[in-house]
Amino acid sequence: MNWQEYEDETTEDIIEYIKMKEDDGFEEAAQAAFHVFCFRFGEDLVRKCEVICKNNGLDKHVAAMISQRTFHRFWKYPKYNHEKSRAADYDTGVKFYLYRIAQRELLNWRNEQNSPYTGEEEIVCEMPEPDYNNYAVEKRGVLKKRYEIVKKALDRLSEKHRIIYLTYEAHFVEGHNLPGHLLKRLREELNLTQSSVRFYRHQANEKIKEYIEIYG
Repeated sequence: MNWQEYEDETTEDIIEYIKMKEDDGFEEAAQAAFHVFCFRFGEDLVRKCEVICKNNGLDKHVAAMISQRTFHRFWKYPKYNHEKSRAADYDTGVKFYLYRIAQRELLNWRNEQNSPYTGEEEIVCEMPEPDYNNYAVEKRGVLKKRYEIVKKALDRLSEKHRIIYLTYEAHFVEGHNLPGHLLKRLREELNLTQSSVRFYRHQANEKIKEYIEIYG
């Protein structure tokens, strides 16, 4: 399908086509509309990203990358709602919306640069027993007791609770969220929303805290 067929469409209609990308028979139309969308707002967005990046001590190469990430994000989530915008016209509202996405994408990118994660993190389903030989003799008894308490608590919880707790214990780094790919796998494999993942984790932590207070 020729993207030029959509050049004269309003931006509002272009976005509606993009939203239809998952509908049968509309994928090519959505892609063509998205091509027009990027062409229509690309130059302005790159200029804005260059200003944002310059203010943060970053160069034009980063600005170009942030603009690409911004469009990629919009393709995945074309959720602009003009009723929530204070802009005088629709296209200006879309520009401001893209600017906000660009700001968030820059923040996400900087966090990724400082991330302690490698991208190879996996879900943990079974509780590994520590190698007690790596600890001083006087600490081994304490560690073994704590291991048994935590294991007993986890045995009283559902499989979803155990997997979420063990995965966080294996990979969580203070001051950072778990990497996105790992959270996505948890949601998909356990069929949970992100808020449910947090709730299950909280319940597991509370149960283990309770057992440590009783048996520790």
